[in-house]
Amino acid sequence: MDYDEILNMLTLVSPGTALRNAIDDIMRADNGAIIFFVQNPSEYVKNGVIQPGFELNCPFTANKLYELAKMDGAIVISEDLKTIWYANSHLVPDSTIPSDETGTRHKTAERIAKQTDKFVLCISQRRKVITLYRGTWKHMLNDVSFVVMQMNQGLRAIERYRSNFDKGISDIDIQEIEGRVTLFDVVEVIERGIAILQISKELNFYLAELGEAGTLAKVHLNELLYDVENIIKLLIMDYASDEAVGEEHEPGDVFTKLMDYKGNADFIAKTLGYELQEAQLFELEIQPRGYRLLRNIPRIPMSVAKNVIKRFRNLSGILNASFDELVKVEGIGEKRAQSIITGISSLKHRANLK
Repeated sequence: MDYDEILNMLTLVSPGTALRNAIDDIMRADNGAIIFFVQNPSEYVKNGVIQPGFELNCPFTANKLYELAKMDGAIVISEDLKTIWYANSHLVPDSTIPSDETGTRHKTAERIAKQTDKFVLCISQRRKVITLYRGTWKHMLNDVSFVVMQMNQGLRAIERYRSNFDKGISDIDIQEIEGRVTLFDVVEVIERGIAILQISKELNFYLAELGEAGTLAKVHLNELLYDVENIIKLLIMDYASDEAVGEEHEPGDVFTKLMDYKGNADFIAKTLGYELQEAQLFELEIQPRGYRLLRNIPRIPMSVAKNVIKRFRNLSGILNASFDELVKVEGIGEKRAQSIITGISSLKHRANLK
């Protein structure tokens, strides 16, 4: 099951939703439940997976679900949470499907999920635990206080990475003007950026579990993530080899591969198209194409940036280009040419260069 599907299911049962309100009421009443989510239950009735108890076919509400959970048997609800199909039903999964669960209710839920690849929710009456199943995926919902603690720890980790990431970018800004960027510098910054994005993916699971309680944490996370992915893609366009990004320097495939990073700097270098050992990364000086510099200048769209780079080949050529030469590039008028020269002058001033 993919990342987005898991997030959708966690969001479905997050605090503040109608479904979660019903679940909390069920647990407070010391009841258990098994809830099977299926949009078209008739096929499962025909093949005997569902043995209907009471056929309801009524609109879903949290109060109805709570009251129906007082009866034994499963409750069958539409996946869009609009309709309660059946209550007091008996689910009959294939008994040969392996299950690691011990309780009858949880064993049934796991087997039904594996057999149908549908969402099944199980509430433990004794342990007061909510367990989600879908296919072979299983997840036990955490206590809200635990999720908040994990979320805060993750945010602090991202804050540290973001601080180092921004410092690394500032250093590269100066090194590019001075013409002394090494492959190690680029790999190190990309490594920090990928770490930020990878941690954020994990935190999205906690945000989904928190629901409305995670609103402020979500705002904070979005601030920390601002422009990170875009900067990484521009670094790829600037520094990846022609073999890795092609003539158009498109970062998509390289970026996707980099998201599989697992702590090896060699992996980043090789994904960028450089077959080097980690010790050699410090020695190789590389020249950026100039995409990141141009995109940081107002009113320079990507299509125009590509025209500039096609004309001057790399950042060194752009830095040495005159106003008259820039104006001749397709899409560069006098205002854009002046913006480029002003932007370059500002960077040179920061690097204490004339």
